[in-house]
Amino acid sequence: MARLLLIAASAALLASTSTAAAVLVVRSSGPSAAAYPPGKALPDDHVLKLKATDTVILLDSRGTRTLNGPGNFSVAASAANASATARTAGTSARRVRLGAVRGTGGTRSVWQADLGRTGNVCIANPSELTLYRPEAAAAADVTLTDSDGKAAKVHFDANQFEASWPADISVKTGKRINVSGLAQPATLTLRQLSPIPSGLEGMAQSLIRADCQAQLDVLVDTFSARSEG
Repeated sequence: MARLLLIAASAALLASTSTAAAVLVVRSSGPSAAAYPPGKALPDDHVLKLKATDTVILLDSRGTRTLNGPGNFSVAASAANASATARTAGTSARRVRLGAVRGTGGTRSVWQADLGRTGNVCIANPSELTLYRPEAAAAADVTLTDSDGKAAKVHFDANQFEASWPADISVKTGKRINVSGLAQPATLTLRQLSPIPSGLEGMAQSLIRADCQAQLDVLVDTFSARSEG
């Protein structure tokens, strides 16, 4: 019995070590994309065999790295050869505030609802959810109408990309919100993340599972920018 318990404990340790060492595919394209879908976890000893025009972006606690085919790429070697590492702002997705990248599109945070993209919007802390519009050259009055029939108008000044979430629209999982007043109408579906994921990998995996593609793109692009800078 003691031996069986030792074997079980060893197997559990190996499994946890393997999970900790895994990296996550967060974006892929090209002929091999089906073999490396977003959300696929790869152990450090895995070798990616990529064809011409293949691109795979990996993410782990070290940040992101992009592999371009053709060629064979070791997960461990690609991490060791990365030009820089990214640093997380905390160990909990509730504390990760990706607001350090500012460009022509304003400051981006994972916890922004992109009004220009129809899809799911993941929520960690409802009080942290804000609004983002991709085009801000002109002033605009945007109307949000939820599935309960409640409507709220949000004014954006010219060159204003971000705004607070309207108090009249409650932030609840499963709620669908129609957006009008921009160049293209959109529909947002709110998804509460539970439990709150920890670390970059956990955060990315949660966004992938909930199909919060716009926020996953912000996460990947933010840490790619930090790694390249």
